[in-house]
Amino acid sequence: MGNLDSLSQMSRPIKLRRPPQFTAEIVADARERLRDLLDDLESITGEHADDAEVWGSAVTTAGWEIASLGQWLGLEGEAVLLLGGASYPEIAEHQGTSASAVYGRVGRSLTLAPYAHASGADGAVTRVSAEGLDQARAEYAEEARSGPEGAPAPEGGGDQVGESLVERLPEVLRGGRLRTTEIVAALPGYRRSSVLSTLSVLARQGRVVRVGHGVYALPDPDPVADPDRDAGPGAR
Repeated sequence: MGNLDSLSQMSRPIKLRRPPQFTAEIVADARERLRDLLDDLESITGEHADDAEVWGSAVTTAGWEIASLGQWLGLEGEAVLLLGGASYPEIAEHQGTSASAVYGRVGRSLTLAPYAHASGADGAVTRVSAEGLDQARAEYAEEARSGPEGAPAPEGGGDQVGESLVERLPEVLRGGRLRTTEIVAALPGYRRSSVLSTLSVLARQGRVVRVGHGVYALPDPDPVADPDRDAGPGAR
């Protein structure tokens, strides 16, 4: 693991005044999910106040989902602080933790996952190096400059971020696993940061899988049905 002296230097002159549009949108989605969870919890616990099993099940489910969302939001917030110019030690002091702890987890955020490098014996830990952070800051800053108020805007043939990119990425991967550089090259009408961010979202949804550092593929298809049997109700 890198020493804390090097971590303390991970504050670069390229800073964002606004969070990336991508991050703002996923945080807005998370807020809606939290509202829905709390509304459902109020409804179920109110209607089943005399049924401990239903009441307890609803509270348990909501509690763990809220906890999961909270951890995820924390990672996205730390990612934005880094993009905004903060260093790992500065974030750690704010959170009452260590710089190495922040360094070890922020690569799991959707915002910075495309810029993280696998480390550890099994490659299960992802970390964002100074170079990766510089690259992320530069690309998100360029995206902010390309549109009003930090919103993505067309460049050249247009950057149709959203449904069209979400639909096109799996098509690009139908021929087999590809490195991110190859995926970006196959989508010349889109900014690199948009492609990488969308890959992270699709990976979280299970629609693509990360099979190595910077390498993505489609998930394995469901097992082929027995030809001697009709497809059952669980078939897709």
